[in-house]
Amino acid sequence: MDSISKYDNKCAIHKEHKIKMICATCKDVVCNECILLDHNGHKFGRIDVENSKEIFEEFKNNHLQNLDKQIGINNELLNESNNLFKSLEDKHTENVNTITEVFKELPKLLPIIEIDKIKQLVTLYDENKDINTNISTIVHDYSNNINLITNKYKNTINQINIDQIINDNNSYQHIEILKHCCQSRLLIKDNQNENKINELMDQYKNVNFVNNSEQVKESIKEIFEISNSLSITNVKDPKRVIAGGKECFIYKNDSIIPNGTTHLAIAPSVKTIKIGSIPTSVKYLVLLDGFNVQLKEGMLPQSITHLFVGAIKKPLLKGSIPNGVTDLSLLDGFNQKITEIPQSTVHLYLFDTPLTNFPFQNFILRTSKYKQQFAHPKVKDWNLSTWEPKIEL
Repeated sequence: MDSISKYDNKCAIHKEHKIKMICATCKDVVCNECILLDHNGHKFGRIDVENSKEIFEEFKNNHLQNLDKQIGINNELLNESNNLFKSLEDKHTENVNTITEVFKELPKLLPIIEIDKIKQLVTLYDENKDINTNISTIVHDYSNNINLITNKYKNTINQINIDQIINDNNSYQHIEILKHCCQSRLLIKDNQNENKINELMDQYKNVNFVNNSEQVKESIKEIFEISNSLSITNVKDPKRVIAGGKECFIYKNDSIIPNGTTHLAIAPSVKTIKIGSIPTSVKYLVLLDGFNVQLKEGMLPQSITHLFVGAIKKPLLKGSIPNGVTDLSLLDGFNQKITEIPQSTVHLYLFDTPLTNFPFQNFILRTSKYKQQFAHPKVKDWNLSTWEPKIEL
């Protein structure tokens, strides 16, 4: 191998082309493709001692050391990516397990529903059966009385000498005949039984049977809604935030919050919060999407009464929510664990959060965005959309 071919003289961008010149504008080596495309219109020079020395000195004194730093930066980014993916992976596993458990319960639920529906039908059937039995009893008794009379007299009525029977003082036959005469008149004229039968027939219950099985089959497909959104690592600091009807001061990394500030929004660029850095004048506080500081007791002042929490990246540990917050709003995307909600909190507002378990006994108000089902003695639906912070990116 000759001394030339053992060295790499190919362009780093267009790997099939050799390096030909130096771009004087960019201080970069270029090939013919670079000259025509990426560096079109720039000034170029030959690869000589002066140009080469300038590039080499910058590499020697600056770039070489920074390459090691860049490896560290890239490793940090990789770790952050791995941690984020791990949380997404854990959430994926949780979601799959949830779907599996729900559909595992459905086969158990179907026989219960089947038995209940059949029981409803049987109950209605038994009620109708009792009505029919009562009508049958009335008609049967009525017919027996008629048959008793007709069977006794239909073949002998013309042979009966009523005068002779009446004159026979020792016989009660004429009393029986008179009884049957009057009874037959009542059976013919009296419509009491007919009215009773009609009343009973009016009590029959018609079964209205609506078969919604096809709709149910379709709705089962919609038990879970699956969508996607950008990772909260892509969230940028907003330009404007309005909460509680007033524009908030946006606290960005290394900024200073003016004294007297009442409405504050903490941007995702904030890396740390020092105790005492947030003035006690703040009443309304918004933790914006992507906020990545682990809050600890004392970081947020007790003066805060209204706390809005977005899709933050750290859990809310015990003591992190000030014991002065009366209204706590969990905004769209909030999915972190809450260890404790202070006793001062009166209202918990739920937006589009996937959580269903909250350590809270007071009033929970859920917006139309909240799609989860959970049991709580003081939950109410709430449609005051003006309460949701307005964020302009």
